[in-house]
Amino acid sequence: MDFKKHPLTQSLVSRFLYKGEERELFCPSKTYHIDMIHSHHYRTASMLNGSYFETLCIGSGAGGRITDDLPRKRLVKARELENIKRKENGLPEVKGDKTMDQIRIEQQAQRFKVLSAKYQITVLNENTQVRITVPWHKNPDIWLSCEFDIFPTAIITNEGLKLAIIDLKLTADINSQFGEYSWGSPDYMDLIQSYVYHYCARQVINHTDMNPHVIELLTKPAVSLIQQNELQFYYWVFNYKKEILEDKLIKVVWDQMKEQEMHEAIRKTVSLIEYYSQLDWPTKPQYKLCKECTVFECKDKTNIQSV
Repeated sequence: MDFKKHPLTQSLVSRFLYKGEERELFCPSKTYHIDMIHSHHYRTASMLNGSYFETLCIGSGAGGRITDDLPRKRLVKARELENIKRKENGLPEVKGDKTMDQIRIEQQAQRFKVLSAKYQITVLNENTQVRITVPWHKNPDIWLSCEFDIFPTAIITNEGLKLAIIDLKLTADINSQFGEYSWGSPDYMDLIQSYVYHYCARQVINHTDMNPHVIELLTKPAVSLIQQNELQFYYWVFNYKKEILEDKLIKVVWDQMKEQEMHEAIRKTVSLIEYYSQLDWPTKPQYKLCKECTVFECKDKTNIQSV
């Protein structure tokens, strides 16, 4: 694989590994088509909700994707008939009512704007959804790419005014203790995204030639703070499934041990990509993977759920 043409991302690392170990529930073919060459696309309801939230907060979701609405409640029969007539007359159709999830996501987006001012977070077109590419210093033939939701920005917390990377997250329950996104227990989560972002932000100050769009963003004071290891990373998590709307900032500290974990995860991922490439990306049909897979022409799909 040409890692200069297709840089490695944290999301791709997460497709292969979980907490540094190869995933058991994993299909090489699905990952290759959906996450690597993007011949097929895949969006869950939670991904759509997250993109909508980011669009409302910072103007777009990942990749500049704009999600300006969510699936509405089903129309009653009379409204459906009305829409038929409106369409015949060239008039805009009437939409169904918003779901409670959508209403709460919109309320959280409003809270984000108020809280951004409180924390002195800067949100501009220039410092949102900032994509950068840097070479991996362990092997310059491997390039890494990441897309910062907000970077760089100031943020004021109980530690004072700091320079930060902020990654927005939308979740059903910010106090959940279960699953891969147990924001109630972040110490037990796979935080590879924050490690890669920490690393890339530190590397980009030496590779502005590859990323000319960041030159105006990286002022001398910002570069100085990054060089002094004063850059912080925060997950900013918002819920939307409960009546009480909550949010919290989760700081991920960067240190030598976490950097070594990141390098090892990248090494393993590159090795697995090379291995499965030699095997021509075989399928590993498993019900949980196949039921949501969008590679519809796959002949090995299974609809049998093992007991």
